[in-house]
Amino acid sequence: MMDKQTLQKLIEAGIRAPSGDNVQPWRFEVKHELAQLDLFNLAEKDDSYYNYQQVASYIAHGAVVENIKIAAGVLGFNAKVELFPNLTDINHVARINFSQTTAKLDPLYEAIFTRYTNRFPYDKHELSSGDIEKFSSSVKPIGDVKAYFAHNPETVKKLAKVLMINDQIVFEHQDIHRFLFDKVRWNKTQIDNTNDGMPVETLGLNAMEKLFFPLMRFWWFVNNANYLGLSRIIGMKCWNNCRNASLIGQITVKKADRYSFIHAGAAMQRVWLEATNQDLAFQPIIGLPLLHYRLRHNALDSFSEKHSRMIEQYAKLINNLFGIDQTEILIVGFRIGKGREVLKKTHRRPIILS
Repeated sequence: MMDKQTLQKLIEAGIRAPSGDNVQPWRFEVKHELAQLDLFNLAEKDDSYYNYQQVASYIAHGAVVENIKIAAGVLGFNAKVELFPNLTDINHVARINFSQTTAKLDPLYEAIFTRYTNRFPYDKHELSSGDIEKFSSSVKPIGDVKAYFAHNPETVKKLAKVLMINDQIVFEHQDIHRFLFDKVRWNKTQIDNTNDGMPVETLGLNAMEKLFFPLMRFWWFVNNANYLGLSRIIGMKCWNNCRNASLIGQITVKKADRYSFIHAGAAMQRVWLEATNQDLAFQPIIGLPLLHYRLRHNALDSFSEKHSRMIEQYAKLINNLFGIDQTEILIVGFRIGKGREVLKKTHRRPIILS
């Protein structure tokens, strides 16, 4: 029988999941004498341009559910997950029922609590074939997704040239820029008061960038500085970070539905946990796939023709370089490599069972 302390541990594992700019768009309800946990989406937490049809939030919820499933097995419980169980409540993401079973070890469990995003440059590091196979194997328990891994240095460099527009567009589109800086936490007081967002120390800035970054929160400054090449310089930083990655990956789904997006989030999380186990750094690159998803739905409103063409060209090149069928839907990209430890981590809003 589930006790309060064990359920608290499961929820703590769940909320260690990543979410877009650490918005944490989730809420939990406990029912039936602690045997049932219901997960709800808080749509108002993520109003970013990327979160069209709540795709970004569903990816985050997929990671939450996967963390809970992994933790449940280690703690001696089977977690039976029913996705979107309430047809009258679109925000009811999952119902998880627990039943006691034999506890089993899971190599991904400890990584749930040590995983973090590393946006700093990575050192060149060649992965063994065995390490790469572990990434492929980590995704196999998840249905309805495909994972692609590029580790050949020449292919990685070509992908880096494509991915550089990910950061460039952030500083050329006002809505995306606004959301980013709304989630930056500049000091300890802000961090402690919100327990969400991204401490500025986690953004991968060097000493020179730290001097100018506070100015970049002002759109008037960014808009004018772009005439001098600011956004392209930022794009070049993304290119430099990606070209030294040991591996660049992409997760795709076949169906454009919320079930598939949940599964994509679970797959991403499993790859991330495996990277953590291998003492490797990980950074999701999710903006471009989600912008392309909007493009597929003719929903790139407020985007210029130039940016729309950039997104379309990105998808074509990514498909070609990975060998992805054009019918597949790009959902999550990422880079993996050997990076320095990040001392400052993002916080989580505490969830205490009453």
